[in-house]
Amino acid sequence: MKKLPRKTITRVLLYIRTLEGLLKEKRYLVSSRQLSEITGLSDVKIRKDISNFKSVGKPRVGYKTADLKKTLENYLLQNHTVHLVLFGVGNLGSAILKYPGFHQKKIKLVAAFDVDRNKIGKKVNGVRVYPLERAPEVIKRCRADIGIIAVPKERCQEVADYIVLSGIHRILNFAPHSINVPEKVQVRSIDFTLRILSLFCDAQS
Repeated sequence: MKKLPRKTITRVLLYIRTLEGLLKEKRYLVSSRQLSEITGLSDVKIRKDISNFKSVGKPRVGYKTADLKKTLENYLLQNHTVHLVLFGVGNLGSAILKYPGFHQKKIKLVAAFDVDRNKIGKKVNGVRVYPLERAPEVIKRCRADIGIIAVPKERCQEVADYIVLSGIHRILNFAPHSINVPEKVQVRSIDFTLRILSLFCDAQS
């Protein structure tokens, strides 16, 4: 498989989300120009990105929306369903569990963990909540690919350690605190406060 630059992969993921929306609107054909109008990217760049994949679409006709979406997903994911596990079932964690995007064919939230005995054993949107100490066992059984941290900052390093010990090498960190992990582990941190301030400052410049 041809290795694509990260920026290209990010754009392709945007195309997939856009195509999902078009399918919901029952728009079964789409052109690069229409994708350009929706995404804000140039149609030249879109055609170039799509040319990385097998031949899809016809000149002056466009792409079959479902076929293009399937082609892009299969290329990036290689028919793999991404399994997520969540740590922390508080306000943010509960919202993540209920997010429809994490209950799709290609992305599934398969387990959650918490230290609150009142939450353990229950299901939220079909996902069972387990005690934190069972993480290594459950993660191995579920074959999880990504761990999501949604706990208070005081506990995020402890949770990160559990994730690493469980064999997961990809972490999405919503906790407002940095974590220390081995070099082989990829971390993407999302701090809403910093994002809001950054957006405000950009608008002022």
